[in-house]
Amino acid sequence: MTRLLFRIFSMLVLIAAFAIPSLSFAQADVVSFNLSSNTVAYQGNSVPGFVTIDLKTSVPTRGHLMAIASNGRQGKIILSSTDFKTNHKVNWVPWDEVKKEPLPPGEYQIKAYLQDQSLDQMVGYPLGKLTVVSESNPKAVIDEVTVTPDVFSPKYGAENNAQIKFNLNRPAEVQLIIQKNGDEIYAGPKVKLAAGSQTVNWNGTNKTGGIVADGTYDIVFKYIETAFSYPATTQSWIKPASITVKDGDYYIPVSRLKEIVTSASFKSATITPSQSVTGDFTLAEAAKVTVYIANAAGAHVKIVMSDQTLPAGVHTFLWDGTDMMGGKVPNGIYTIKMGISEGANFGYITFPNANVRVEGSTTLEPMQPVKNVRVISEKATMSIDPMGQGYTAVKGDLFPLMSETIENGKYTVLVKEGITGTINVTDVELVTETPTVPNTTEYTVVPGDTLWKIASKFNTTVSEIATLNQLDPSRPLLIGQKLKVRAVEPTKPTQTIHIVQSGDVLWKIAQKYNVTTQAIMDANKIDPSNLQVGQQLVIPTAAPTPPPTQPTTYTVVSGDTLWKIAQKFGTTIDAIATLNQLDSAKPLLVGQTIKIPEKAPVVESVFHTVQSGDTLWKIALKYSTTVDSIVKANNLDPNKYLVVGQKLTIVK
Repeated sequence: MTRLLFRIFSMLVLIAAFAIPSLSFAQADVVSFNLSSNTVAYQGNSVPGFVTIDLKTSVPTRGHLMAIASNGRQGKIILSSTDFKTNHKVNWVPWDEVKKEPLPPGEYQIKAYLQDQSLDQMVGYPLGKLTVVSESNPKAVIDEVTVTPDVFSPKYGAENNAQIKFNLNRPAEVQLIIQKNGDEIYAGPKVKLAAGSQTVNWNGTNKTGGIVADGTYDIVFKYIETAFSYPATTQSWIKPASITVKDGDYYIPVSRLKEIVTSASFKSATITPSQSVTGDFTLAEAAKVTVYIANAAGAHVKIVMSDQTLPAGVHTFLWDGTDMMGGKVPNGIYTIKMGISEGANFGYITFPNANVRVEGSTTLEPMQPVKNVRVISEKATMSIDPMGQGYTAVKGDLFPLMSETIENGKYTVLVKEGITGTINVTDVELVTETPTVPNTTEYTVVPGDTLWKIASKFNTTVSEIATLNQLDPSRPLLIGQKLKVRAVEPTKPTQTIHIVQSGDVLWKIAQKYNVTTQAIMDANKIDPSNLQVGQQLVIPTAAPTPPPTQPTTYTVVSGDTLWKIAQKFGTTIDAIATLNQLDSAKPLLVGQTIKIPEKAPVVESVFHTVQSGDTLWKIALKYSTTVDSIVKANNLDPNKYLVVGQKLTIVK
């Protein structure tokens, strides 16, 4: 009987056309009804793009609302289809769920269709009015996108993120996507967000958690509006911005790799094509390892252990002297290079001292007579053997031509001993000057030898030995290795021969041998302004060493201090105190006589910060000095690698 009365009552409500603002059914009443705006537009700009509807009932209810126009056009507003609630709060865009299109402009009556837990129903209960307007300039769901920083350097092991801020004009489920050339690199979680200012983060990783390579990436937002048609399965998307990754730790840093792999070595120093060589390496902790044999340019020649997870300890491998195709490798130096996987990250570590020399195989020789090309680009990408691997040359690098023939806009050059490659003709210039080739002799490397020691022994330079033998001066020598060196010509007992090096001037040479510049000019009949690198100078017998000059004396007057006297004579407190055996903390006595030391010669120097790819040889060329000078000024071992960021004193 109660339900019948309720239906009759509902019909009377419809006829009354909302005349009763607070109508109840069974034991439920509409306690309150609020709209965030009385005007709304689909993708609103000048007016809101959605309206928040807040409805409260006296008892739990479920159901929907209808927005009904006078012409019968209507849109359904779902409150709750399953759960009974006393508070219903939803966001709604003027959308026709049936026709799947925006509702046309006009005035709409909002009516309730609810059901309580006793299944009594409220049908067409009037709640109010809402005006829908059209927009000539509709607003997108997402706008005002900013990226901080827009150039991002994700770091291995660090929790640094790029922040992507945006404005959400209507409620939506949003997902951040990072793309590269249309490929999905990263996909963030789907998150339901309210309208307003929002922020999502990206830590520079891909789908597997590895740090992405340097480059520019597209920022894409995929979304589903939650103010209607939800839950939906088809996402819309926009591509509003991009982000550049630069100097990211795409590879595991070498500092971390050195903690994992502590050493590696070959059991033999040389092999021939008919021999194999055993190598080993030590892991300080368990790791997933790939072991490569690399040539002198760092290119992979052979994989001797592939993607194996190994425990901590010493492990061995065998290399038979062949390349990836099974052919015998050319003569040259080959090193151990290891790839380490750690989670989603990967890194390479090379052991330059862990090398073996292949002898008795094919020798790759440049064309004769030798013609060179010099790199003129700041950086030049090359393709080198085996299998066209990448190699980067820098401005000033010199390569002998294998042939003058240009194929596909490239020269074929000898990159290093046993390694050929191609380089774009636009990246190089032909070296037209004919280099002065000295008379040479053969020298066999013995234990303890370095290029620096050999250069000193034969009165030549590291640069000349490296050029004669096509060596990388940063790599160690092998015992028994044969080197071409300048032949030392016999000289008269009363003469010394000096070979002019880069950065030499006549007064420096004269100072080195304790003779006058005029004596060197007379002995060689030369113009002092026209010295040539590699030129041989006869150094005449040094003049008798003059007796040492007596130090200047000074008599202390009233008010004198060691500091004032040092300033006056251009010396230091320590120098005066040492020469006179004084206690610098005690005052001087008026009338006291003290000796003043001679001024030390002023040495001009600059500082260089080691960068990636630097070698002592390259730095010496840059500053027109010698490797020897840099080694002595910084107390270096020329066999050891320089460290990026290391400060070097360059004496001019």
